[in-house]
Amino acid sequence: MISPSEPEAPDLAGPPAESSELTEGPAAPVESPDVNDVTFDEQFYPARPRMLRPSVRRARTIGGPTEDGLAEGGNPRYVEWLRGKSMLADANQLAMQLSGQGSMWQKPFAHPNPRAAVDRAAVWFTAYPLSLITTPGQSYLATLADPELWKTFALIGINAVHTGPVKQAGGLNGWNPTPSVDGHFDRVSMQIDPVFGTEEEFRQLCAAAGEVDAIVIDDIVPGHTGKGADFRLAELAVEDYPGIYHMIQIEPQDWYLLPEPRPGSDSVNLSAEAESALE
Repeated sequence: MISPSEPEAPDLAGPPAESSELTEGPAAPVESPDVNDVTFDEQFYPARPRMLRPSVRRARTIGGPTEDGLAEGGNPRYVEWLRGKSMLADANQLAMQLSGQGSMWQKPFAHPNPRAAVDRAAVWFTAYPLSLITTPGQSYLATLADPELWKTFALIGINAVHTGPVKQAGGLNGWNPTPSVDGHFDRVSMQIDPVFGTEEEFRQLCAAAGEVDAIVIDDIVPGHTGKGADFRLAELAVEDYPGIYHMIQIEPQDWYLLPEPRPGSDSVNLSAEAESALE
């Protein structure tokens, strides 16, 4: 989101020579910089080429069966329904839009340097969606996308906004969605939660930040998820989904060591004694 700035050329003209007698000799070789030595500070390019931003979008709906039958692994319609709602399937849809396109390799790039990236945005404004007071009738994302707000940020030295989690969160209990239990940190989708705004408003937010050479810091999926479609598919050991989580399969003969969940719950923490016995 930040455009590279042109560094000022250093003043190479030193003080005048004290003597007019100069000895001519072979010119010192001038080494051209190795392109492989380019650092993140010298070349700061957007993660996504500008030409791709309008075209690469998550699939709003992924084809699949509707709700029908029991919500269990033995029901192929339920498994396909979960696949259609999973973040892993969504990621595959996005990858298909990018893979093989020349735009991905025609842009210059630099060696990754996360610390230098953080140094470029030393002052953040953290605006958690559930705590920001907006103008009546205006969404959270539309509020942050206001160009006048970013001009004010630039004046007072703020060069980054951390949005916090704005994607759909919560979980699934069979066919039914469950609400978030962790302040929307238990995300289950790549789709913006309508409570906070729209994907187009998020894009406008990024554009407004770019106009003042600032950045937007979004939430990262692997950091925390809820018990959504990906988790349920991992429980059912479907394809690659178990690899998203750390899961241990307990053999049926050891199930007697597991505590019973509370009514209305589908999980319970193990006691230290049960954990030791299972080891």
